[in-house]
Amino acid sequence: MIFHFTVFFWSVIFFLGLKLITINPIFPAWSWYIFSTLPLVIISLVASRRITKRFSDAFLPGLLSLSVPLLLLLIDHPVGQQLFAILSAVMYYFALLGMYRLRHYPQDETAQTLLNTVAMAALFFFYAGTRGFYLNFAFPLWGLMFLYFLGAALTSYNTFVGVEREGASKRRLWFYSALLGLLMGELAWVMSFWPFGYLTTGALSLIFFFMIWDISFDAFHRVLSLKKAVWRIIFFLALAGVLLISTPWRILV
Repeated sequence: MIFHFTVFFWSVIFFLGLKLITINPIFPAWSWYIFSTLPLVIISLVASRRITKRFSDAFLPGLLSLSVPLLLLLIDHPVGQQLFAILSAVMYYFALLGMYRLRHYPQDETAQTLLNTVAMAALFFFYAGTRGFYLNFAFPLWGLMFLYFLGAALTSYNTFVGVEREGASKRRLWFYSALLGLLMGELAWVMSFWPFGYLTTGALSLIFFFMIWDISFDAFHRVLSLKKAVWRIIFFLALAGVLLISTPWRILV
């Protein structure tokens, strides 16, 4: 099942919320951010409650609600804003659809794959948006590090729980999630010295996160081997290298 009316309805509400953000004057202030994201977060909570009967499932829609307005703030062209709003609404729809399918069939691997894909996209939006906010406005580095930690830890826990619905140790899940969060927080500090824009650093952050998440996933299941880990690190570093070669370098002063 690809189409579900209730899921579509809440996705349209989310899209209309993004449209209101794009047509109103944007001010780089906390009041603007709270005014923009709070209604979207409330929409996500209500939609998750209606679809899965649990507020706890609102993490992915909520992450989109927090990160998409930040990127909208950094897009100047109206056409680009509209296209990004449509893309975000599509991601929002897939997040709600995956949640709905898992509620009725917890073993639905397609739905879980769909949610993991949305999680990666939402995390890219989050990292790129927070990095852009840090570069363009007076946002402290420690705040960026904390947001990187929080985004990685909660996303890791959410995705680990998704594939460990039976017999999973919550303490062990939180340990692995917190470890990934700490690594991403350190990465935020390292990237503060790198001469790249927010989209490049967002993509690099996502590559690094997926690399350590993939290795941690095997370590969690105790099937990790040194050879497999080395090859994965080489593969992801090669992806990062291609990205760095193809992106402009900017000297940050």
